[in-house]
Amino acid sequence: MKDDWKLVIVGKADHEDRYSRSLKKKAENTKNIVLTGFLTGKPPQELYSHAGLFVLPSHYEGLPIVLLEAMSYGLSCIASDIPANRNVGLDDDRFFKAGDVNAIASKIEEFINKPFKEEEREKQIYTITEQYNWGRIAEDTLKVYKAVV
Repeated sequence: MKDDWKLVIVGKADHEDRYSRSLKKKAENTKNIVLTGFLTGKPPQELYSHAGLFVLPSHYEGLPIVLLEAMSYGLSCIASDIPANRNVGLDDDRFFKAGDVNAIASKIEEFINKPFKEEEREKQIYTITEQYNWGRIAEDTLKVYKAVV
C-alpha cells in the first residue's frame, strides 16, 4: 500500500456506539487517517478532485448519489456489491462483498496500485453525464406530470 496516502472517512455514524467511538479513538492516534464528519459544499468537491481512490462500502443505498458524484469527477471507484451500486455502470471487478473487511482491503490494495486509464476515466464521466443528467431527468419528470394532469 502507498505510505503517502491518507484514508479520509467522510460522514459519521447515525447513532454513536462502542464501535464508532473506538474508530474515532484509533483515528486520533493514526496520522494517515482523517475523519471529517458530514461534509457539504466545497470540501467534498476538493476531496473528489484530489482523491486517488473512492470507496463506497455501503450495505444499503437507494440511488448512490455519492458514488455518482465520485464517478463524475473521473475517480477510480470501488463499491460494495449491493444492487443499487451495481446499477451505476462500474465494471464487475470494481465490486466487493458488502461487510467483508478482507475483500474491501484486497480491492483497495488492488486499485491503489492499478492506474485508472484515461480512456476508462473519460468513459465513466461520459456515462454519468449521459445517464444522470439532472436537467434532462427533471424535464422528463415534468412531462410525465403534465401528461397525467
